[in-house]
Amino acid sequence: MTQVLTITLNPAIDQTIPVKKLIPGEVHRATGFTSTPGGKGIGVSIILAKLGVATTATGWIGADNDKLFVQAFDDNGIRDAMIRLPGATRTNVKLVDHEAGESTDVNLPGIQLDPEERAKDEQLLNERMESLVRRGDWCEFGGSLPPGCDVGIWHHLAKTLVDKGVNLVIDVAGSQLGAVLEGWKKAVSDTVGPVMIKPNRSELEELVGRSLKETAELIKAAEELQKAHNIQRVVVSMGGEGALIIGPEGRWLAKPPKVHVATTVGAGDTLVAGTIARLLHGQPFPQAAVFGMACAAARIQQIEFGLPPLDQVEALLHQINVTPC
Repeated sequence: MTQVLTITLNPAIDQTIPVKKLIPGEVHRATGFTSTPGGKGIGVSIILAKLGVATTATGWIGADNDKLFVQAFDDNGIRDAMIRLPGATRTNVKLVDHEAGESTDVNLPGIQLDPEERAKDEQLLNERMESLVRRGDWCEFGGSLPPGCDVGIWHHLAKTLVDKGVNLVIDVAGSQLGAVLEGWKKAVSDTVGPVMIKPNRSELEELVGRSLKETAELIKAAEELQKAHNIQRVVVSMGGEGALIIGPEGRWLAKPPKVHVATTVGAGDTLVAGTIARLLHGQPFPQAAVFGMACAAARIQQIEFGLPPLDQVEALLHQINVTPC
């Protein structure tokens, strides 16, 4: 059975605090509180598991406060291959403004890797990852890097995966994505690129170094990246405006229906997971990405991380307007 391995190097415990309206400098009364395991790769694994895909989560977490992660892995049937490091996993605070339908994030930097132990920690992770994957599996790199770690680790891990014939999806932080792609041909492969990347609009602007206001400008920028770095597929997420879907089959603009937004936390991870899930089931890329969008539209309507029943996702799927561009 094909599996998806997710790698999260800088996970977090996400504390989500909804308020009626967020006003800087004012005292607020929370309307609720949730604490969930966070980090892009872990979020992708949780959604994949809910969609019936076999998934394994690896990366680094702090040994001192891993109970929330262990419980989430057990509850969702995710194989726990995380490497425990001394210390505690960081906590991120997400303030959700109900009235605006927006989230304000305060992200802590993460576990500081011991400089004397870093090489050993990286080698252990590479060996753990290599033992878990087989040719034809999928792997997703997600999120940011912890303090003391540079993009060279992504290149090192990617080289191992590409050499083993693993399909690699990259959804790391914008500036790091640029560095990963720039060094790819020299450090990883000059012929095989990522199977998919998913920048949002601002990350794409950062990658190409210019403002992208019009759809035609976004398409041009995404195709520049695609051709320069041998990337098979690019999904550019644009929030309520939809997503650009660019692959060997063509390019499309997909616009979701207007929905009530409880939180935008995890929307990108959900889009990636839904897309991968349908690609694994043999669905063509455009349709797979649109399903990923439907999953994201369903996810943002609830504070609790996860997906509502699949029939609600399918109902949203039929409301997404997809046009060639």
